[in-house]
Amino acid sequence: MQEFALYYFRKPQTLPDHTHGDAEEEAMTSLVQYTKDPIQESLISLSDEDANRQAVEIFQTLMRFMGDLSKPRGKNEMELLYDLLRPCRENKNLRDEIYCQVIKQVTRHPQPEHCVRGWSFLSLLTGIFPPSATLMPYVTKFLQDSGPSQELARRSQEHLQRTVKYGGRSRLPSPGETQAFLKGQEVRSLLIHLPGGMDYKTSIRTFTVAAEVLEDLCQQMGITDPQEVQEFALFLIKREGELVRPLWPHEYVNSVVDRDVSLHSRRLSWEMPLHFENPTYTTTHYMQVLRDYLQGKLLVTPQASAQLARLAALQHCSTAQEDPLAERDLLDYLPKPLRSQVNASTVKDLMYQELKQLRGCSSQEAQISFIEAVSRLPLFGYTVYVVLRVSQLALPGPSLLGLNRQHLILLDPFNQKPCCSIALKDLHQLHLLSPLEKKGAPGLELNYGSADRPRTIWFELPKAQELKDTIAFLRDSSLAPN
Repeated sequence: MQEFALYYFRKPQTLPDHTHGDAEEEAMTSLVQYTKDPIQESLISLSDEDANRQAVEIFQTLMRFMGDLSKPRGKNEMELLYDLLRPCRENKNLRDEIYCQVIKQVTRHPQPEHCVRGWSFLSLLTGIFPPSATLMPYVTKFLQDSGPSQELARRSQEHLQRTVKYGGRSRLPSPGETQAFLKGQEVRSLLIHLPGGMDYKTSIRTFTVAAEVLEDLCQQMGITDPQEVQEFALFLIKREGELVRPLWPHEYVNSVVDRDVSLHSRRLSWEMPLHFENPTYTTTHYMQVLRDYLQGKLLVTPQASAQLARLAALQHCSTAQEDPLAERDLLDYLPKPLRSQVNASTVKDLMYQELKQLRGCSSQEAQISFIEAVSRLPLFGYTVYVVLRVSQLALPGPSLLGLNRQHLILLDPFNQKPCCSIALKDLHQLHLLSPLEKKGAPGLELNYGSADRPRTIWFELPKAQELKDTIAFLRDSSLAPN
């Protein structure tokens, strides 16, 4: 930091211009060490007079927060802390100044308790705002040198590395979260909802990002390949499905999670080969595939009685039930759209034949066989949405739109024939449309094609916003380097 001060700090007014050698070095050293007196001008040479005045005020606020000056009446610890953080958000030119100020005050501070408060602030600062590229190597070296004797220095170094990697938190932490951080209570539990009503409980910290939560979740399933981890996503659901969107890998979880929000995880891409050596992996995938199948998003025709019976028998085996099967129970094993269309008696007879062949089959084996059987159905491996209307296409009823990393396809559920296919790389713009009728569903307009042949299509569907966000997520994550 002394080297940085030599190049970028103001020259001390008490130091004559002709001073060199040891006297100059001693004077510059004092600039990067604790002072009991407030500074009268910014440490860094700032050309903006307003910024210089603000820097002087920030230093006094820092001293009050650390306990080196008395707090003004009516100001508590949290208000002082936010008075330090807000200038970093509002004026990037002040970030380096604030970094230098706190580093100065924790260097050779005579009172350990006050020094710890300064380190706590620096630990928080490094997790939210990065210093400039010019200051970065000096801050890094300072933290490395301080690490062996200061635990908060090691934490600050970890936070800074994370900030460089993920960009820092876009919003300041809440007062409650910040207070817990200062007390060393930054670890909190988080519940991730998985398909089929399963839950996974994990722990997060102030600067945990979505990618880390997914890595932890995948590790529990025995997934270690980074490419396969990227095929999973966390979805943010606000209230009763009001807001549903995938979280970007670099998003800080604490910035988006509150009392009205829940996090759900599911596999979004299915390009990597499936493997079933881990029971948690098998059950998690089975529950997601089963949910899509029962909702009618994996197409089976009502006439495919043998196929329906086979899949029903595998479901029954996966529950490890040995009780007699009632006709009402059978319907629970069939896709909802087909329950009123199939010949239940025929399917039930065929199912009993399947159950005889599956005698001795374990629950896990049945789940694996179910996934393998369903993987051959149309739209397997896609995220599927029900579309009510499509521009330029006169479809007899609701159709199914499948989305993966490469393209989106529209299928007529009656004949299972694709109506259109659009590569995600050909998409240019997405526009959310207001409902055409009162109480109707919103729409999503897609602009795609080449410059010579620009094309437009719109879909009317209840989950238009979710579709828009998921398309953007898949398209951009496909373009991002691994």
